[in-house]
Amino acid sequence: MSQNGVSSTNGSAKKGITYNNILEAAQRPTPLVPLRKLKVEHQLQSDIYVKLEYLNVAGSLEDRSADKAFQFAEEIGVSRGDEVYVTAGGSTAISYATVAAVRGIKLTIYAPKGEFALVDTVLHTLGVNYIELPVSTYAEARAQTEEAAQQKNAFCLNKFTTNAAFVANLQKTACEIERAVNNKSIGKVGAVVIPLNTGAPAAGIAAYYRGTGDHGVRVIGVTCKKDTIPEMGLDLKNDLLQEYNVEKREVDEEEAYSFTRHLIGTEGIMAGPSSGAAVLEAIKVAKELPAGSTIVVVLQDGIRNYLRHFLDDDWIVANKKNVVTRKDGPQPNATFDPKVLVYDPTKLAGEWTQDPETKKWNHSEVEFNEFNPERPLVLDTVLDAIGKTPLVKLQHVPAAHGVKCNVYVKCEYLNAGGSTKDRIAKRMVEIAEKTGKPGKLVPGVTLIEPTSGNTGIGLSLASAVRGYKCIITMPKKMSKEKAIAMASLGSTIIRTPNEAGFDSPNSHIGVALRLKSEIQDAVVLDQYCNPGNPLAHYEQTAEEIIYDMGDKHIDLVVLTAGTGGTVTGISRKIHERVPTAKVVGVDPHGSILAGPNETDIEFYEVEGIGYDFLPGTLDTSAIDYWAKSHDKESFLMARELIRTEGILCGGSSGCAVHYALEECKSLNLPAEANVVVLLPDGIRNYITKFLDDDWMNERHFLDA
Repeated sequence: MSQNGVSSTNGSAKKGITYNNILEAAQRPTPLVPLRKLKVEHQLQSDIYVKLEYLNVAGSLEDRSADKAFQFAEEIGVSRGDEVYVTAGGSTAISYATVAAVRGIKLTIYAPKGEFALVDTVLHTLGVNYIELPVSTYAEARAQTEEAAQQKNAFCLNKFTTNAAFVANLQKTACEIERAVNNKSIGKVGAVVIPLNTGAPAAGIAAYYRGTGDHGVRVIGVTCKKDTIPEMGLDLKNDLLQEYNVEKREVDEEEAYSFTRHLIGTEGIMAGPSSGAAVLEAIKVAKELPAGSTIVVVLQDGIRNYLRHFLDDDWIVANKKNVVTRKDGPQPNATFDPKVLVYDPTKLAGEWTQDPETKKWNHSEVEFNEFNPERPLVLDTVLDAIGKTPLVKLQHVPAAHGVKCNVYVKCEYLNAGGSTKDRIAKRMVEIAEKTGKPGKLVPGVTLIEPTSGNTGIGLSLASAVRGYKCIITMPKKMSKEKAIAMASLGSTIIRTPNEAGFDSPNSHIGVALRLKSEIQDAVVLDQYCNPGNPLAHYEQTAEEIIYDMGDKHIDLVVLTAGTGGTVTGISRKIHERVPTAKVVGVDPHGSILAGPNETDIEFYEVEGIGYDFLPGTLDTSAIDYWAKSHDKESFLMARELIRTEGILCGGSSGCAVHYALEECKSLNLPAEANVVVLLPDGIRNYITKFLDDDWMNERHFLDA
């Protein structure tokens, strides 16, 4: 981790931070968020806060444990290139695989039957060897793991895993909770509720409170009555729970699934089923404790591993679960007035102006927000977990491609909804709430938005938190994972033909316009024309880059382009504050964003970038020059980043990095040069796409 001196506007010294690898970014505390709607719904007299462990770098609480286990192993001589064996399943396996990728460890993971079912594709992409054993218990799996490691003369990490989980949660999770108490962000904690898998994290938290002499804090572990919820109760260390007085409670599987779906759609907390089960039990605990108590729920993981599981209505039906499935939303009428399609997505609402002396930009209709680099431990809502994403230096990929300079990546997949589009969704909603433009927003209003998916997830998240209905229109090529994520947040999804041009009544834009004319008081925030789109990146994303880079000079910024808001907003701020830096836009072959000479509109697979028109939010003059991208190189680079850097990014991120490296080589940038690349989203939306070898092979992307 590198702290970089920067100067504030009043001349005082500030410190920005860049990270030497993604594991250093994992040292950032995860935030606490109050559950205000559920408090009202259940008439609670106490406060429940959830700790968002799914915002850890590999997506779960177990990231802390895995990193600590490898630290223990390195202390006794395990080093880069060594072969290591461990027993782990589910999110825990992904955590260990991610840490191993960063540390350069050749990892083999063993687990009982079925424990890789929801994570096998991710593990494969991370490059680990994973072996499902024909056994039903973790005790049996551990025995076989240890025997296999001995036969291969490899190091077995099992001797450290329980202690690592205990210590990591004693030193980190519990301490972060108490920091929030000490700075009076939350009241004195009466209970900590946490899902139980091994129970070691719960015991570590309980040990912290015992060590401080505070015996009034109850630590309550939650498991499933029949051990049928993934990652709950399958490997319990009951002796450890008893030693540290961790209370055990059980929940019903179907009740937990139903409640977790409700939690996501009501509070925007994108939690996995074990986390939802813990919140469900915390509501009962809140009714047992004195009025005014504070309960903290540690969320084990998020929705990533469950988009083919309890969040998928098809899975619910196929597995005959007693969980209410979602209803189909409205479809536009077959007949409509052609006038409703009169729309120009190429014109930005309002006007940008630049002060000729200060070079600062202003907008005619919007008051700018002041940049604040701090991220509090306790947030008002989950929407405040948008922004302040880490800037991480790539350690292996640049050199492997013959690049000498420093390459930093901004990990936007660690935003609350999983992408950089969370920023514009939040900002567009804020502007509409404040100004009534482009429509008045009050609870119950229907937001409609045409999107390639990530803006839809961001708006679905904002709608869940703010109390709006939401309809998303989206081309069929966009992943099923995106659709399920949005539906989980309460949105209705309408798919449109890939081949429909933006001006077609059957395109995602055309269908959105038709629905707007049919639904009373519906609002289309319109990411293609809304000033909040580039503004979010001008005010925040670019400022974060400049702040975190500190006294490191920025030579090149590389950004993929979709609606153009990202490249426009960031480029304007970078050119204003760092005039010598160059900004490169990356546009896929088949898109016309790169300029008037681009006329061939073709199908391409990378999602979220490129368009068949020039959106109003794109100012092509703000970009110094363009690179044109191909699908194959983009997906292969994304997989390389996952495998060698442990950065769990999406296909457009691979696109940005590949073409950034090409520019570095083309410009022959020296070792001291610094390049910043924005990674728009993560792997969650693409597990059945470019992470899947079959999908890649069908498109010949893995051909030599």
